[in-house]
Amino acid sequence: MAKIGDKAFTITFIEDSDYTQGDIITKGVKITTKETFEVEGNFVNKFHTTRVAIVKKFSNEKLRSDVNNGNALGPVKCVSEKSASGKSFYNLVDV
Repeated sequence: MAKIGDKAFTITFIEDSDYTQGDIITKGVKITTKETFEVEGNFVNKFHTTRVAIVKKFSNEKLRSDVNNGNALGPVKCVSEKSASGKSFYNLVDV
């Protein structure tokens, strides 16, 4: 997701994709986008993220089912926001 930057995209599929480092497992998701982006010389439309707010959003089974059954989500952007405590986090917002 960091490779997309602040470009708008439409999500067409969501799946679990946890990140494992040794014995530590971090919850993650892989999203498929309608758009294709050039990343390091390759054209891709699948992106992995462990960003907590995004993973939490896509743990919603109804939202995931809707998207995976043809009701695309977007266009959206991934932006940095501040929580009430002042901590930065990344979230999806409608464009």
